[in-house]
This record gives sequence, structure tokens and C-alpha cells, in this order.
Amino acid sequence: MEAKPTRREALVTIAAGGAAAPGALSAAEPYQPVALSADDFRRVTALVDMIIPPTDTPGAAEAGVPQYVDEEAQDHPEIKAKLAAGLRRIAADGFDSMIGDRRVELLQAYSEASDERREIFTLLKDLTVDGYYSSEIGLVQELGYKGNTFLAEFPGCEHEEHQA
Repeated sequence: MEAKPTRREALVTIAAGGAAAPGALSAAEPYQPVALSADDFRRVTALVDMIIPPTDTPGAAEAGVPQYVDEEAQDHPEIKAKLAAGLRRIAADGFDSMIGDRRVELLQAYSEASDERREIFTLLKDLTVDGYYSSEIGLVQELGYKGNTFLAEFPGCEHEEHQA
């Protein structure tokens, strides 16, 4: 009789699969968006990499965040509707023809607005952070998550300005 996995083993398997999901496609199989149009998917790819750009770790686009955003839009009609309207607004404001600092200025204006522009910025930022930090790149490479490990102590923050 084959032994059933323990609850812990099952949770580890589920968590490992979830962390690997965003960006799991190989380079030979480019992701085809389902909920977003090809143009909106390209916009989302550029926007998420502006929100979490590559540094010493890969940025949001390489972490699979555009795919995550498309999947969230597919699963949640209200997110899809908000994204569609917001991305139309971003395109109408000339995002596609802008480069570099001009794009940053536009995104900054959206982040400081007090209307629907702020709402789309907040939605994109929230989706970007959720997707990035649930990916292997964000969770393991950036945050250093080591999984099911035992810690003898929980050291406090070592930043001088946070010391009491």
C-alpha cells in the first residue's frame, strides 16, 4: 500500500507550484495573452517594469508579472474592465509614442492624480507587487525566502534609522 503524503508535504508541493507559476513558460513558447489585447499586454509589460525595474535582480516583466496581470484579468471581470479602461486612457495620453523619462513623467502624474488615473496606477502597482513577490524571482532571489526553515531567533531590523 502506497503511503499518502503528509499535510506538510502536500503544502510544500502546492506552494512550490504556485511560486513557479508566473513566468513558467520557456522562451520557446511565448505567452499569448487571453484577457488583454496584444497592445495592452505590451503596455502592461512596459508599465510593470517601470514599477519594479531590473536592478541586481530581474524586473517585474522578467518575473512573469505581465502574465500574472493577464491571468488576474481573465479570472476577475472587474479587474479586466478597470484595466481595459485604464490602459485605453494611458494609450490616449500618448504612452506608446513616449520613451524613457517621458514615460516616467506620465506614470508619476498618474500616481499623483486624484481621479481615475490614480485608480489605474494603484491597480497596476498592486497587481505588479502581488505578481512579483509571488514569483520565484521576487520571493526567492529578491527577498531571500528559503522555504520551510527553522530560525533560532528573529533578528530585528538593522537599519540605523529604525533602531529605538
